[in-house]
Amino acid sequence: MPGAIATTVAWDASPCNRTAMPQLRQKALARSPGLALHDRMYELVRTNDLILLGALEALLGAADLDCMVADQHISALEGMIGAFPRRLMVREEDRKRARALLIEAGYGAELRDE
Repeated sequence: MPGAIATTVAWDASPCNRTAMPQLRQKALARSPGLALHDRMYELVRTNDLILLGALEALLGAADLDCMVADQHISALEGMIGAFPRRLMVREEDRKRARALLIEAGYGAELRDE
């Protein structure tokens, strides 16, 4: 039953299944021990352009700045028509550094007003 094996592997690797792989969860939490799980977040960009979001995420990741895309799962409700913009969020303490990085990279016009 190859389908059962693939399903099991996908389920075990799912980030939503926190009990299946606790070592990965602990590693992710241990990566930044000085930061709480619920730090204040700041919205950098709001857009429907998924390519732009991917580029910005990669740019911030390369600069070792943690970010998250909020509202990315709304597509399940909207049917992938792109009606709801996604928000790129960073921690409040990384706000100035992230904005300066995106301006320097030429994405200043995409930033939300402060």
